[in-house]
Amino acid sequence: MPENQQRPNRPTWQIGVALFLVAATVYVATAGYTRVHIDVLSANVGGWRIASTGEPWIDGVDVDQINRSKVPLFTTTHDGHRVIARSPGVVAAGVPAYALRELATDSGTSADDYSSAPPAVTAALITAVSVVLMWGALLRLTSRRSATAAALVFAFATPVWSVAADGMWTHTLTVLGICGMAYAAARERWLLVGVFGGVATWGRLHTVVIAAAVALACAWLQRRPSIAVRVGVTGALMVAGASIWSHWLYGTWIPSGGYAPGNYVSRAPGSAYDFNTSPVLLLRNEAALWIAGDRGILIWTPLVVLLLPLLIRTWRTQPMWCRAMFLAGVAYTLFQGWAAPFHGGDGIYGYRHGLEFLACATPSLTLAALYAGRKLRLALTVVVGVQLSAFALGGSINRPTLTFGDHWDNNAFVQALRDAPVLIAVLACVVATTVLATRMFLSEPEPEAASARE
Repeated sequence: MPENQQRPNRPTWQIGVALFLVAATVYVATAGYTRVHIDVLSANVGGWRIASTGEPWIDGVDVDQINRSKVPLFTTTHDGHRVIARSPGVVAAGVPAYALRELATDSGTSADDYSSAPPAVTAALITAVSVVLMWGALLRLTSRRSATAAALVFAFATPVWSVAADGMWTHTLTVLGICGMAYAAARERWLLVGVFGGVATWGRLHTVVIAAAVALACAWLQRRPSIAVRVGVTGALMVAGASIWSHWLYGTWIPSGGYAPGNYVSRAPGSAYDFNTSPVLLLRNEAALWIAGDRGILIWTPLVVLLLPLLIRTWRTQPMWCRAMFLAGVAYTLFQGWAAPFHGGDGIYGYRHGLEFLACATPSLTLAALYAGRKLRLALTVVVGVQLSAFALGGSINRPTLTFGDHWDNNAFVQALRDAPVLIAVLACVVATTVLATRMFLSEPEPEAASARE
């Protein structure tokens, strides 16, 4: 029986609620409450101070009691005060949860009263919402079963679990924004595309290229300049909000918050950003985002590699917003390779600088997967099982993670298999279960039905 005739009788909203509850439960249970990356910890402290004191200053706080790592918190000064230097969104997103904690526990403002739990739970819930938004976008491209399967892969077989859902990373917000843009673009809700594009810029300002690409491509194709205007106006208002926030915390109207643009455009040898002072170093950094052993997008998510031939074959038949998002994701990643070191720091399981590409590419890759033949579907299923095994490990305990110097020629999951051979048996079980579940719940692909939904 064709797949589009096997849809369950239950309302679609019930599936969405169930998907959110599953993702939220897993994410909240496995978020980073104790082993917190310095990037995330810095944002947490900023949100905690605003919620507990009403001011962003961290003067007088024993930060050494909070931060037990060898890396200092990211701080700067404004009006003679020390303040956390992070993007606007990661600090602001933690404030509501900390405020609720203040109301519930009447906790104080000393280092003894600090906790990483409120923003960790917030990040987990935000990422669960992102999964549901992506699922909602995919519903406009394929059946409920296929959309749900793709959303589950996105949620649990990628670094969305081990990074975005683990703590308040900038990528937590960019993934939310991109998934929201996909959801809104699939429904031609252009004001909402601008809103979610603005959310992404609160996390990482250069995601503006993604919203712009979707708006301009769809406006040109449909000969409707109003699309670009609607996205641009609402996005500009969101960016203006980030500028106001930045002015309060840092005395600057630049919406990147605590990130000084000079760090990214200055390429003096010996600086923190001297990785691309020559064409060779730049190309090496760009390549590493895709193929480095412990940070490469194509290494951690080889599903992308398997789907590339089908993506090329189906490219012209895909909706414009899908193609625009995919290309914008590539452009964003190339810019990221120019702006910052590929590895993104220590203590990370999987990649983080490729998460924006992953979110942008998921709709196009899902459409491509509909055209896979029997043998390729089996290969895709096996690869999904391997990815699920890898990120179940890293998403649950965020270990093992490699240190500087190992990111090119090693891989954390491979290292785990070497150190604990019992994980090979677990891997085999997960792959076998994934293959069985796919055969039970997903039927043969239907390219004609997929094309009809464009």
